[in-house]
Amino acid sequence: MSKKKKSEATEPKGNVQSKIQDTKEYLEEVKGELKKVTWPTRKETLSTGLAVVVLVVIIAIYLGVIDFGLSRLVRLILP
Repeated sequence: MSKKKKSEATEPKGNVQSKIQDTKEYLEEVKGELKKVTWPTRKETLSTGLAVVVLVVIIAIYLGVIDFGLSRLVRLILP
């Protein structure tokens, strides 16, 4: 957050120039924060992405088998 004087904080913020200035300050702060981020390498991104895809496939197969089994059980109970 930017540090504003008390007089600036109590002024009404209705004019366009004030909103434009606030937007510029916000975007500068966002840029500064993004420089602090530790971005993953390409290798890390690919390996974690692959792990997610594999896990989703395994869970989908598991849920499909359970659904198939339960639907067969219901057919046996309710002819």
